[in-house]
Amino acid sequence: MSTTGTLETAPPTLAATREPTSHARWWVAVFVGLLVSLPIAWLLSYGALLPFFIGVFFFALFGIIIGAAMFRVASPGRPYGTTSVFVGTTVVVLSAWSLSMVKESRDFPNDLAKDAVRRVRDIGDRTAAEFKAYVEDSVRRLVREQYPPGGTLGYMRWSMMSAVFEKGAIEGVPFELRRNQSRWAWAVRVVLSIGLLAFGVASQTLLLRCGKEIGTKIEL
Repeated sequence: MSTTGTLETAPPTLAATREPTSHARWWVAVFVGLLVSLPIAWLLSYGALLPFFIGVFFFALFGIIIGAAMFRVASPGRPYGTTSVFVGTTVVVLSAWSLSMVKESRDFPNDLAKDAVRRVRDIGDRTAAEFKAYVEDSVRRLVREQYPPGGTLGYMRWSMMSAVFEKGAIEGVPFELRRNQSRWAWAVRVVLSIGLLAFGVASQTLLLRCGKEIGTKIEL
């Protein structure tokens, strides 16, 4: 005597089987992610240069915060198409990282100038504020002249190719000026920061993709 039975898994959930419809809510979430990334990018610009790569972990943490805000806005309309989710996530990640790099590049002449004011003993008849402003202007000029076009791109070129201004490069500064990360450390930090920021955001937003759970039928 034989017995034949059928065992089926639980039916797929509604969220898993729905086809993506309007993506309007998703793009609203992307816009929210861009807004949230503005203050976060400002904070990341300070954390990025912390010693021993401590700052890169903030990229993952703040990435999760950005992604969570996007998920909260977009989740009622999920699922969304995979391509749209990937594109929107990429836009937010690159925007947040780029803004943090812009802030970092704008701050570094001031950081080097502060170091020069602290270490230079003879600044002539200038005040400390005047000497600091002179060093800042000199740093910007050197980056613009030696690593065109200057600005953020010039700072990135300087960071990858040198990361130091040799002794005598700036008149009145009798020592080299350098950032606390060497060029190789800076490059590694950049790669890690992009990867961890992407991981943080995507860990939340990729949950919004459309997907189907397929029930399995087992015959006994």
